[in-house]
Amino acid sequence: MLSQWLTRCLWEPFETQARRTPFCPLRTTLEEVAPDVFRIRIDNVFTRTLSRLAGGYDYSVSYILNGSVMIDTGFPWAARALRRTLLERGWDRTLRAVINTHYHEDHIGNNDVVAGICKATFLGSAITASAARLPRRLPWYRRFLFGPLHAARIEVAPETLCVEGTELHLLATPGHCPGHLCVYVPEKGWLFSGDLFVAPDLDTQLPDVDGPDWIRSLEAALALPVTTLFDAHGTILHGAEEVHRLLQQKCDFLRDIETRVREHLEASTSIEDLSNHVFAPHTAAERLALGDGWLSVVAGSDITRHHLIDSFARPLLQELQQHDQSRSLA
Repeated sequence: MLSQWLTRCLWEPFETQARRTPFCPLRTTLEEVAPDVFRIRIDNVFTRTLSRLAGGYDYSVSYILNGSVMIDTGFPWAARALRRTLLERGWDRTLRAVINTHYHEDHIGNNDVVAGICKATFLGSAITASAARLPRRLPWYRRFLFGPLHAARIEVAPETLCVEGTELHLLATPGHCPGHLCVYVPEKGWLFSGDLFVAPDLDTQLPDVDGPDWIRSLEAALALPVTTLFDAHGTILHGAEEVHRLLQQKCDFLRDIETRVREHLEASTSIEDLSNHVFAPHTAAERLALGDGWLSVVAGSDITRHHLIDSFARPLLQELQQHDQSRSLA
């Protein structure tokens, strides 16, 4: 009860003010990363430091396609800088569609800001639309890192969309979280991949991760003739061979984890024990994090290896139980 009152009386007013005037000013970097594709990167010394510690990729970025489609709206602390950028470029007058790849706060965090200055239609999966309409209260560290998440109205996206003559395919690619989607432009071979990729070996995840689904989504992406991949945390992969190589590396990384989970499952006594078998700690930092990745220390075990391990272990346990039942019936 006390923490709720402190949050309401002290932290929430600070959040409101900080979103209007950030405590540490944010800088916008606008780059044309492909013909008529702009990447909006908004950061400061704080976000750049955290990004380097987290693996070297950006906090989150937004993309503008042909001046008419925006893909993801970034994290809430970036509201003022994003609004200024859209107005300066005149995109507030030209945007027709805003597509959210998924419901995490660093991807839908400024839907309210964009909706306030343009008449675009906001689109996402049914799960994203539901989560954005009634967002859950974020853990303290996520509010601190990204800012407060406000309710947003998102329409359920069709499988195919045509905006200003550009055909977009909105592909269901769950795994990183339920309802995740990618935006594929078949004419160009472009894939706006949200958090499908991020990095080839990122193993600490939020509780909504699903490893088997993620593998299936990567396999679906690998089947596409993608020539350029635009990742929602700033990485851009050019060339069909490079895209295929790194997506395959990510897929193989997850398959290897699944294999090790299967090998150690029966001998493990808990998810934590299983995780320590799959990811044996080799460095001092890993031992300090009890084998669960250093991000778990910062995030109070909200971002952990255990979540990814658990997502592989549960269906495997069901397989074993069904197998045992079949043997007993036989």
